[in-house]
Amino acid sequence: MRKKNKLMSIVLLLGMALFAFSCSTKNDLDAFKEAKYSLSGINEIKLNGVNVLNKKRPEDFSFSEAAMLFSAFSDNNLLAYSNLGLNVELDEGSKERSMTVTKLKWQLLLDGKQTLSGLVDEPVELRHGLNTINVRTPIMLSEENGKPGYNNLIRLVTLLSKSDGPSRPEIVLQIKPTIQTSVGPVEMPGFINVKN
Repeated sequence: MRKKNKLMSIVLLLGMALFAFSCSTKNDLDAFKEAKYSLSGINEIKLNGVNVLNKKRPEDFSFSEAAMLFSAFSDNNLLAYSNLGLNVELDEGSKERSMTVTKLKWQLLLDGKQTLSGLVDEPVELRHGLNTINVRTPIMLSEENGKPGYNNLIRLVTLLSKSDGPSRPEIVLQIKPTIQTSVGPVEMPGFINVKN
């Protein structure tokens, strides 16, 4: 009888601990799901090792850079490295929380159409305020008839070459993080828009 009571006490304590962990996990998920995300700066963008942030015209690329990028584009095998600032605005009661993102799916929409997508596979720690993040990610261009869409490339070049104006496409960056929690990794149910 005493062993049974002791076993019941242990099960009850474990149940209460699991309940507390799951409540904490839900609060963390809710805090970061309802946070406001904005891109506060992009300090560097390299595609397959070529710094494209300072390139505005085709003449800015060397012949070897252009040939290598065209080949990577044709094979839909682009690899990006970027250093960016992501501002995370948590509500007043959640400012002390932090979140480890184990994976980050992302997609770039131009004029409402998915143009680029990728997956960041390196853990990132997010907290309230400005987060400086180094991102390495493969980039997939949306395909048309089984090949990377040249229309997407043209829209992307338009985006990079024009700072504003009526012909500049509407840009939406969306992220879908997988968060490390006390009960394991949990993927957010939907994409979150990042304001630029």
